[in-house]
Amino acid sequence: MPAALHRPAAALVCVAVAVSATACGPSPGGGPTRTEMLGRAIEATESATSVTVHTDGMSLMVPVKGRVSLDERGNCTATMSYGTAGTVDLITIDGRDVYLRRDEPLLRTQERHRSPEDLKALVAKVGGRWTRPAVGGPGAPAELTLCAGVNLPAGLENGWDDDSGKGEPATVDGRKALKLVRRGGESETTVYIAAEGPPYLLKIVTKGGESPGTTTYAHYGRGGGGKAPPAEDVVVAD
Repeated sequence: MPAALHRPAAALVCVAVAVSATACGPSPGGGPTRTEMLGRAIEATESATSVTVHTDGMSLMVPVKGRVSLDERGNCTATMSYGTAGTVDLITIDGRDVYLRRDEPLLRTQERHRSPEDLKALVAKVGGRWTRPAVGGPGAPAELTLCAGVNLPAGLENGWDDDSGKGEPATVDGRKALKLVRRGGESETTVYIAAEGPPYLLKIVTKGGESPGTTTYAHYGRGGGGKAPPAEDVVVAD
């Protein structure tokens, strides 16, 4: 069994899941509960050799849109935009070599604690260019979590009833799927999983609440990319 795409500690990319009785096999005493379906889908997705995740939603009242492709070998390419705050790109190769690129708006937002002179010099030197960031300690950028593994939202496994619901048939980009719906408070979450083959996550749609949006999962088993930028495009940051 390949190494799993484990969950990172910080969730910047939201995920949701469901799983079918056909894909996983029935539980004793009748079909699997929704909690069981969810658990099996999480296990299948985290055990995939690679996956690409597209995110389009809100986080802490900020629009977030991005794409992350990662695999079990530590190869990853990621792009994430935070509304008007800017965009970051990240490349990880074999889990060791890391390259980070922040555009000028994001650089100005994240480095606003610097003096005007220092900030101007930093933007001129590394704005929109690749750097080699620290990968540990207080200087490590938070964006490294984008390539740390498949993210699952906090509380995903809570709030599902334990009846033996079979899920409703659906399709996601032409693939047969089953969907589960969870309603609570001011939000509604609909999760889709593959109805044929491994019960991978395919899509989550959240309406209402603090983090509405859509996340899709695709390109299972196609690798995570991770090609280094040309050496002349990489600068040494202060």
